[in-house]
Amino acid sequence: MFHQRINQIHRKGEVHAVRERNAITTGSTTARQKNFGRANGRFFAILGLGAGILMILQWVTLSTPSWAAAGEASEHLSKFLEIPLPGESFPKNLKFPLYEQNNIQYFSAGLGKEERSLPYPPYPLKLIFVKGKRAFLTSVAIEVLQKDGTNLISIPGEEVQGPWLFLNLPAGKYVIKATDSSGTTLEKTINIAAKKTSTVHFRWP
Repeated sequence: MFHQRINQIHRKGEVHAVRERNAITTGSTTARQKNFGRANGRFFAILGLGAGILMILQWVTLSTPSWAAAGEASEHLSKFLEIPLPGESFPKNLKFPLYEQNNIQYFSAGLGKEERSLPYPPYPLKLIFVKGKRAFLTSVAIEVLQKDGTNLISIPGEEVQGPWLFLNLPAGKYVIKATDSSGTTLEKTINIAAKKTSTVHFRWP
């Protein structure tokens, strides 16, 4: 009887010990799971932060005209024209290639609503290229001829990556020839007055 009692106590002790080990094991597993969850949370937070920074960098890149860098390859490139953006915009400026031929500077702009709302230098001539009723047109090659027919400047389509072209021409009479990417040429004779901006539309059907 005495030995049976001892055995029962011994078995109870073993059961209790097993339960304690199970509780410790369960607690350790739970702790490991919590630590793993925290590590995962930190990992995904860092991953999300990295993705956010990448999106911002892409946005900054897209906010600067892609053809600004391409303009560096042009032999006519003079410098870059920076136009400040209103308010607390980021970036604070938009950058446009400023070209020059025969001491005449010109630049192209007007891509998107943001560019069309900017204050540009008051160049004497602004050309606007349109196809159909409303669609803007880019990559238009321009020839500017003096009144005697002498070619003053020839602007390749690669330098006209926006639907607006600003030219710092002196006052006088000129013939402007505009050729779209399909090879169709339109021609207009214009008179430029001093201290005034003349806006001329070229519209292709």
